[in-house]
Amino acid sequence: MATSPSHQLGEFIGDFFELAIIKYLSPIVSKNGYYLDYRHPRPARGNKREVIGVDHNGNKHKLDIVVEENGSEARFGTPKAFIEMAWRRYVKHSKNKVQEIAGAILPLVETHANRMPFYAAVLAGEFTENSLVQLRSQGFFVLYFNYAEICRLFDTVGISIRWEESTSDSELQRIAENFQALTDKEKGKLLHTFYTMYATQLAGLANALMESLSTTIAEVLIVPIHGAPHVVTSISDAVLYITNYNESANEIIPILRYEITVRYSNGDEYTMKCANKSKAIQFLRQYS
Repeated sequence: MATSPSHQLGEFIGDFFELAIIKYLSPIVSKNGYYLDYRHPRPARGNKREVIGVDHNGNKHKLDIVVEENGSEARFGTPKAFIEMAWRRYVKHSKNKVQEIAGAILPLVETHANRMPFYAAVLAGEFTENSLVQLRSQGFFVLYFNYAEICRLFDTVGISIRWEESTSDSELQRIAENFQALTDKEKGKLLHTFYTMYATQLAGLANALMESLSTTIAEVLIVPIHGAPHVVTSISDAVLYITNYNESANEIIPILRYEITVRYSNGDEYTMKCANKSKAIQFLRQYS
């Protein structure tokens, strides 16, 4: 089935933003000792192009950018950041795209929760304020370039990307062909203009990413919990039990579980309840 001109044009614009963000972040990430993965043939995955994340339920998710600790072209590292990008021309499509992004990233964030991964959405085009608020409320760092701004950006190389649903296929095809006809010099100019126009916003993304990557473990709190649980059926009985509980009892009480809290330098913390000593050690060794 032939690709429609509007779909093809959307892919061109989306690919431009994806390339721009990769080129911007890659040297920053590499300089700080991390590996940035994106869609390209990578030896670690048998030279397959797609970046795939697997959550704790075994579900696979296609991804745009993953920043890894101790990763390389030949070796998978530990995911430390997930960055998704999207272009949408029409507001009516924005809600579904935001839900798609959240549906792919949040299970992976939960899977790697002990590493406190950074996650962001870089959006361009038409997205509602509600959709942006939704992502931010879920913990995403959101970088948004609205449609009017994007139009002005492409105007700098003589390409108008202003179109409506009523725009003819022949006109959309003409715009798409103008994209394909861009010379390497014009593409370079477009990238340079993008970085100049949005220097502050891009620096905000980079700074938030690097702040997350540089977060270290400040302390580990270990609380051995002894004694069997005591269950009552009312608040008054619970108050009575605690009032009469002998905290200074000397009898030896078997271990019930270990509660371990890993506290990070940025104030975040991650707590795990481990049923026994071996589980507690296994949990802690994930950080080594």
